[in-house]
Amino acid sequence: MKAQIRFVAIAAVLLLVSGALLFAAGEREPAADRPVRIGMYADLSAGTAQWGTDAEKGARLRVKEVNEAGGVLGRPVELIVYDIEQSPTEAVRAYTRLAQEDRVAVINGSLLSNTALAVSPVAERVRVPVVSRAMDERATTPDFDPEDPDREIPVNPYFFLTQPSAFQQAAIIACYAMNELGMESFAMLYTPSNSYSLYLARGFEHYVNNNGGRMVGNYEFQAGDMDYRSQLTRIRELNADGLFIPNYVTENANAVRQAREIGVRSRFLGNNSWYKPMDEVAGSAADGAYFPNNITFDDPKLQDFFARYRAEFGVEPRLHSFSGYDDIGLMIDAIRRAGSDDPEKVRAALSEGVPFEGVVTTIEIDPRTHRAVDIPLSILRFEGAEIKTVEFEYFAR
Repeated sequence: MKAQIRFVAIAAVLLLVSGALLFAAGEREPAADRPVRIGMYADLSAGTAQWGTDAEKGARLRVKEVNEAGGVLGRPVELIVYDIEQSPTEAVRAYTRLAQEDRVAVINGSLLSNTALAVSPVAERVRVPVVSRAMDERATTPDFDPEDPDREIPVNPYFFLTQPSAFQQAAIIACYAMNELGMESFAMLYTPSNSYSLYLARGFEHYVNNNGGRMVGNYEFQAGDMDYRSQLTRIRELNADGLFIPNYVTENANAVRQAREIGVRSRFLGNNSWYKPMDEVAGSAADGAYFPNNITFDDPKLQDFFARYRAEFGVEPRLHSFSGYDDIGLMIDAIRRAGSDDPEKVRAALSEGVPFEGVVTTIEIDPRTHRAVDIPLSILRFEGAEIKTVEFEYFAR
């Protein structure tokens, strides 16, 4: 493949890269002569680098603790990590390098949905499983239909999601808004250029429309936009009870500041990207907003993990610190249950749906969807510039 080829779309990435990777993988080194290798690709240097570096720290802490306890299969665990710079193209390259050059048993995928959608079909061809927290349902079920989300469809055997998916998360915050806060009418501001944002928006709309609420306005912006006053002016006139803003931190913070500046009175509803550092970036403009999250820092069961993390890295853990820790734990558990670091045997073990007790919650993979089953989220609220827990575990109903 020539270096000067330009990748103009994800479809081109898949056609050129995955097609070139169907050659035989060759003989693996004798197991006794090498560590059990686990791969990880994450954004470590671009716009979501804080998430990736936090996840990497959590992953390295888990590997250290496992090795101190004797490793797995009688061998030490080696974690191999590559930076993908928030790029789907780089994610595919990192995945294939880990799978075919480094000969890893299983790969921890980026948190970003756009990268998951690029890697998923390649993983199905190369056949080294991926465990990820990307939330777009299409990563594990490529034919997922947002108009009929409960329809059973074929699953990608080599891709697994370990937290509530976009539709699951959106249902939780929509349910809370309608049933606990008494909201009836809603508007949304999101970007279709980010599959994470798009599918959260579609999931929120699906829940509201199917549970007696009213969607009164859906407004989009494009990648790179930072001024949303035009859309927010129209949203202001709708006077909806709730305004759902499911994007990344910088976009969410800009939206709430601009909304308050022009007098939007709707109560803000967010996604799990409203967590730290959203409190620092948005400040008091987010006052009164509600959002779901995987963790809350005042949860008593997390304090031991936080202490170990601080002792190891000298910094406070953040949202994704635990995700790398728990996902690597799930992957090592699958290797142990498989009795092998052969990728196909590890995939089979992951597919069994055996519950894994993580530091935050129990992770159980549904064999029909390869997504997590019935994981509750905490509901949090901005009070001034601080974040307060209002529910430790909340399920959609």
